[in-house]
Amino acid sequence: MKKVKIFTIFFTFILIISAFNTNLTTHAVFSPSFDLYSEGVYMVNLDTGIVVASKNPDKKLYPASTTKIMTCLVALENVKDFNAKVECAYECFDEFWATDESYNPNFYGASNAAIETLQDNLTYHDCLYALMLRSGCEAANILAYNIGDGSIANFVQMMNDTAKKIGCQNTHFTNPHGLFDENNYTTAYDMYLITRYAIDKYPGFMKYCGASEYDMPANEYNPDGYTIYTTNRMMDTESIFYDAGVKGIKTGSMSEYILKKNGEWDEENPEPGFCSLVTYCEKNGYKYLLVTMQSPWEDKDGETGITSFEDHQALYDWAYSEFELKQIIGANEQVMEADVEMGKNTDKVGVVTTEEFYTLIPKSLDGSAIQQITPTIEPLTAPVKQGEPMGELVLKLDGETLTTIPLVTETDVELDSVAKLKDRVKTVMGSPGVVASIVILVITTIAFIISKAITKQYLANAADMQRRRRIQVATPKNNQRKR
Repeated sequence: MKKVKIFTIFFTFILIISAFNTNLTTHAVFSPSFDLYSEGVYMVNLDTGIVVASKNPDKKLYPASTTKIMTCLVALENVKDFNAKVECAYECFDEFWATDESYNPNFYGASNAAIETLQDNLTYHDCLYALMLRSGCEAANILAYNIGDGSIANFVQMMNDTAKKIGCQNTHFTNPHGLFDENNYTTAYDMYLITRYAIDKYPGFMKYCGASEYDMPANEYNPDGYTIYTTNRMMDTESIFYDAGVKGIKTGSMSEYILKKNGEWDEENPEPGFCSLVTYCEKNGYKYLLVTMQSPWEDKDGETGITSFEDHQALYDWAYSEFELKQIIGANEQVMEADVEMGKNTDKVGVVTTEEFYTLIPKSLDGSAIQQITPTIEPLTAPVKQGEPMGELVLKLDGETLTTIPLVTETDVELDSVAKLKDRVKTVMGSPGVVASIVILVITTIAFIISKAITKQYLANAADMQRRRRIQVATPKNNQRKR
């Protein structure tokens, strides 16, 4: 066993809108204090899309009878009349007791729903209950044979095509029932995608996999009809694994499986078996979808066929006791202020969130543990309108981005006319053209003043010289007498 790692998963879509109509995250960073048997684990809170537990989510593993989830999905997508009768042809049963070259020891002792060869009163509706409740392998082949136009291989191709359409990257099916085949594999994450797709697209899916019992039609060995019961012990009120919140979906297990060596079945050395399980749980206001794959056939106490139930019980107990949905920030909540130039009666404007944000976190973890990173906003210039985009608020937990929320201005900010005029004057006076003009004007004025002064001085000097000359002409010379 390995200790489960809880880590952040970046998921391409928000899966369910919560009752709070909130902005939701698909990230979480948590770690439980217990070990899990399962080799692959993927657990999602459906209210938020948050992955709360993940272990080897992309590792290729054997799904066993959880394969039937895809079988059910393909049937739901292709059957038009579920009350129509199906053909229970020999081809649907042959591989379970073959003695020719098609013999496969892994297909012997397959789980069944007591459907009989050539039974003529069975409907698609009956087959789907037999498939999902009782894990009937013959029911899987009957559905495949009828929907695949008489070819189980055609139906298997439909399964693989559907897996690709959903987005599965590490999945390949070779049969509709999940009995062991080396090339029949998937991952915990891919099985989550398949199951989630079925839940979202087809309401009838939960009807078939969520029932605890169903009355099957009569046949030769059951002339009065008979009742089949779910193989999911978490839905059995008499089981130690019973959980009233669990509503289905599908079990899968095999006690052992046999590999071919040198082209021959090595039946003397079977491989140890394993368990897989997919469940949906809804209680205390929260919904979870949990996939576990390939847990060992025996637990630490030597009990067989129950390790997947032990893992699911432990994970649900942990999730429902540990986590709660908390509002981290509200809509229209002010997270910062931006500077405003030329604003009337204010130089600030509030910056607020456009959405509220909830996330699933441990009850012991305070919302303040989530870091809020605000953008750098350059000063604004009035007028400012309410609702102007102001970047995004980033919320982080332990360094991982939870979400980003658009920010906008909280109110209008009117323009201050006086401030605008001052700024205009300042702007105009500071422009290169105006400065040059002023310099030229000053130089011209100085030149004019200097020129004026020079001219005035020149004229004054000329007038003085002329006056002196007139004085000289009017005064007699001192040496004019002759004696």
